[in-house]
This record gives sequence, structure tokens and C-alpha cells, in this order.
Amino acid sequence: MKHVVCSLCVLFLVSSFVLAQEPNWNQFRGPNRDNHAFSTSIKPWGAEGPKLLWKIDTLGSGYAHVSFYGDMMFTMGDMDNQCFALALDRKTGKEIWKQPVGKAGRGLQGDGSREGGNQSSGPLGTPACDGETVFVCSQYGDFVAFNMKDGKELWRKNIFKDLGANVMGGWGFSPSPVLDGDKVLLQIGGEGGTLAAFDKSGKLLWRTDWLQDKAGYTSPVPVEIGGVRQYLLLASENLVGVSTEGKMLWGAKFPARTAVCSDPVLCGDVIMASCSYNVGAFFYRVTKEGDKFTAFDFDGKREELQSHHGGIVAVGDHFYLLTNNNLACVEAKTGKIVWTDRSVGKGSMVYVDGKLIVRSERGEGTIAMVEATPTGYKELCKFDQPFRSEKSSWSYPVIVEGKMYIRDQNVLLCYELK
Repeated sequence: MKHVVCSLCVLFLVSSFVLAQEPNWNQFRGPNRDNHAFSTSIKPWGAEGPKLLWKIDTLGSGYAHVSFYGDMMFTMGDMDNQCFALALDRKTGKEIWKQPVGKAGRGLQGDGSREGGNQSSGPLGTPACDGETVFVCSQYGDFVAFNMKDGKELWRKNIFKDLGANVMGGWGFSPSPVLDGDKVLLQIGGEGGTLAAFDKSGKLLWRTDWLQDKAGYTSPVPVEIGGVRQYLLLASENLVGVSTEGKMLWGAKFPARTAVCSDPVLCGDVIMASCSYNVGAFFYRVTKEGDKFTAFDFDGKREELQSHHGGIVAVGDHFYLLTNNNLACVEAKTGKIVWTDRSVGKGSMVYVDGKLIVRSERGEGTIAMVEATPTGYKELCKFDQPFRSEKSSWSYPVIVEGKMYIRDQNVLLCYELK
């Protein structure tokens, strides 16, 4: 009987340990593509800021975020006139492998015929990993798969040369590969179809030939609406719902200008889509009757809600976003602004444990912890990021198992938040 009890105790402890493990933050904005981190017991830090566990300065230039699988971490960077994919030890930042992806630089503009401009330089997309393979795409459209463990290159293609891709704006190619089951999704633009789905061997499964927008700087977002799994896609002219087989479910015009960068976000039956460059936000309610979907804009243009690079998160019945000027809380069902606050100004964020971690893209790169509540702006703590580069901080904060990872070009900082 004692052996049985002991065995049950061990089983309980092992089961509890397994249940305590967070899902792998294995792609841009996390496995659910909603930018909700899984950590709990996140505590406010003191006046000196959270504890810095380690710092590395070996990533090269670029704006790629970090993604994770198990104890491995992945990102990209330009160095020595090449763009590299990097695998690092999550606990120390030590390099495990580094493999070339393509040439370094600002990337291709429009039809792929010339260099992009402005301040961006280096890769913009974030690697995705399924536990066996790491999928990356460079600013020049080099779409490459590597073995997760040793970095061996498995296959590659170039979405401009091989697939006739076309990108809006002048900052290179940036959409991050998105994993959904056995598919790898990439917004590539062009006459062959804006959204492309590949199997994990690199074979093209389908393209949305019914949609030929230029690619934006967003990535497809898997969601379920009316019991139907589908992909939200915000491109140069349209917001659409795409079936898992590549068919059109619904569509709505979206007047993007110059570059649309923030992924659309679903809250209930309402989708918020936003663009900077004096465009603003639009709210679309998607309904389903029988097999037919309908999407309509119910609130009109909200120019004061321009999300440039920093993204949008849905928490409860509300959207939160950093506009060009403020942190805003918006009621999803009405599009009504509940509150705004200057907070850290323009930047990016991640949601974790009832809180928003917001990061300024400017100046000292101030990072604040704010309660995610519609009752008003409640700042818990903030600090200025050390080791700031001279470029804007476009990379989002990422939180995994209570650790906060902050990338600023060549530098990666790891902080303790528990």
C-alpha cells in the first residue's frame, strides 16, 4: 500500500510539474497570436527597476523579436554583411548556433526591385519553431528552414524571385512566419495571392489568388468566428477572413497608407484594425448566418487611435493599444474610448497576469507596468531601459516563465519579474 501511495504522490508531483509548464512562446505574439503571456505572480519592481539577470550584445542589428521552444531561444540579426538566424540558450543567452539567411541591409521595397529606405536596417520578422524546425524570413524575402537542434539548413526559397511577392512601403519584407497545425503561413503579396500557405517541407499548398493586395507588415492571425477556424489578414487595401483551405470567408475594405504594421485583433465578434500615417482605427463586427459571413464597419474612422508598430491586445471586453501619443483603453462592442493616458508614449506592449508591460520606442526606452483595467490608468512601476541604442525600440517585450526579454538592436536583456 505504501508503494501505491508513494507512486501516486510521484505521479501527482510530476503531473503538477507538467501542468505548471507554460506553452512555448514559439512565434510572433505567442502561440495563440494574441500577445498574452502565460506567466503568473508577476510583481511590480522597485524604483531601481527589475533585477537584470543577464545581458548579451551579440545579436547584430535588426528588429526581430525573440521566440522560444523549451530552453532554446531564436531571433535574427545582421552582422558581417549577412543576415543570420540565431539560436540561444534561454537561461543564459549563450549562442547555440548561428546560420546565414541572406544578405544584410534595409531590404526590398515594393516589387522587390530596389532598396528600402528610412531608419530600418536588418531583419524585421520573428522566427517560428514547432519543436523540430525553425522557420525564418529575411528583409529580402529569403524564406529558410533550419533544424532546431543543430541549425542545419533544410530548405530555402526566395518569395520575390520564386513567388513574385510584392510589398507595400519601403522598409523591406517583415511578416513573421505563422505556424498553424501542419501549415506555415506567410503574407507575401503579389498577383499570385497575398497570403501563402506552405507545408513544413516548403511545398506551396495554396495562395489567395482572389486577393492580390501588396503585403503589409502584418502576419495572419488564426482565430475562430462563428465556430469556424480562419485567418485574419490585414494587407495593403483589405481586411479579410481566410479559410484554412485558402478560400475567402468575408472581406472589408481597409484604407491603409504607406505601411500597415499592427496585426488585427479579435475581441468577441469585433475586430479592431489600425494603421498610422493619419489613418487610424476601424472596428468591424463579423457575423455568421448559415454558412455566410458578413463584416461591416460599425464605428467609422477613429484617427486618434493610430497603432503604428506597437500592436493591440484584447483583454476581457476591451482593446488596449499604444497610439502615436497615448495608451488607450477602448470598449470593443462600441469602439468607445474608455480612457487614455500619456503613459510611456508611442511604443509596444505585452499582456501578462492582469497587467500590461508597455515599452516606449523613444528616448530612454521607458518600460512601465500598468493594470489592464477599464476603470482607469493605474501605473504600478516603471524604469528606463539601460544600454539603449540610438534607434527606435520597435521590438516587443516578451515574457516567458516570469522572465522579461528586451531586445534593442544588438543587445538582449533578461529581467526577473517574479
